[in-house]
Amino acid sequence: MRLLVRALSPLVLGVVLFFGVLCARPTPLFRRTIPDQAFNPHRCTWYCHNHGCRHAPKFPGWFTSDEGAFGGTVHGLYWLGSLMTRDRFLGYGMANLLVFCFAWPVGTYALWLLAWKQHDALRAARARQKQRAW
Repeated sequence: MRLLVRALSPLVLGVVLFFGVLCARPTPLFRRTIPDQAFNPHRCTWYCHNHGCRHAPKFPGWFTSDEGAFGGTVHGLYWLGSLMTRDRFLGYGMANLLVFCFAWPVGTYALWLLAWKQHDALRAARARQKQRAW
């Protein structure tokens, strides 16, 4: 029973948080349109999201550039989307959902279960070692 509770706790917590945010009122999370703000030279605003950011990058180029990890991720999502449909943007959206809403959470959940299995194995090994020491 304890194992079942541990295994299901991240799933239950995820659902509770999802519905908690969904039912919270008032909330700024739900928008009908993307806001359009003026450029602010001191910080990013919706202008940067909508038109591209002109600020000095905080992260190195190998991470944020189109030739770096960010660009590689975007190109990979377009490639994966092209395997599903000929519509470039629909495929990109489908790939985003597949990777970030399915594969990533499933992988994270699998790691959660693996961590608990290893935790229990280490605890049992320590108990056996302590028992032999007596």
